[in-house]
Amino acid sequence: MSKSILRENAYGKILTAILDGRIAPGASLREVKLAADLNVSRTPVREALHKLAAEGFVAYEPHRGARLLDPAPAMIREVFQIREGLEAIAAREAATRIGEAALKALRAHFNTLRPRVRAGDLSDIGDGIHDAMFEACGNARLVQLIGVLRGQIRWLQSVAVGIPTRKARAFREHLAILSALEDRDPQAAEDATRSHIRGTLADLLKDSA
Repeated sequence: MSKSILRENAYGKILTAILDGRIAPGASLREVKLAADLNVSRTPVREALHKLAAEGFVAYEPHRGARLLDPAPAMIREVFQIREGLEAIAAREAATRIGEAALKALRAHFNTLRPRVRAGDLSDIGDGIHDAMFEACGNARLVQLIGVLRGQIRWLQSVAVGIPTRKARAFREHLAILSALEDRDPQAAEDATRSHIRGTLADLLKDSA
């Protein structure tokens, strides 16, 4: 197997373990143990950890090596401020660009979700609307930038203890975004998106306090 494949394989497996919560925030990331767990040499593990450090997941400490960051309020705020700015632009642009077929598909999906959410099934709260906005916004560089943040966003939300308590509210916020897109109202779409992301940020900061 080539070095590049080994490196990406190690990176993917470590990242998945982080996102799934199998590696706890603040945990030490010892190359020897990770290499043994993944059945690879230390080199691809070392390269994977450096990549994760560049992406904001891992920190290196003198004489201690790598560790998974423990999300502090300042880090959470920074990530979500950037997210808000990017998604606000995407929402505004998508409002005038998104196709009717995409809107109809989103509305049909949300109509199937509504009774399930009302019954307490929060396994799907309409997060796909974010992808729909990115697909429709017409800005490839914006999509590339949000792609860099996506792993961190998912990670921060997964480690927040209180996040499940706001899922029903998030569904309603997604509905508001969808309604603004259907109305072809750029300002309303931007406002609804900003409100949604700020609400999530407020809950994350509350949980991290």
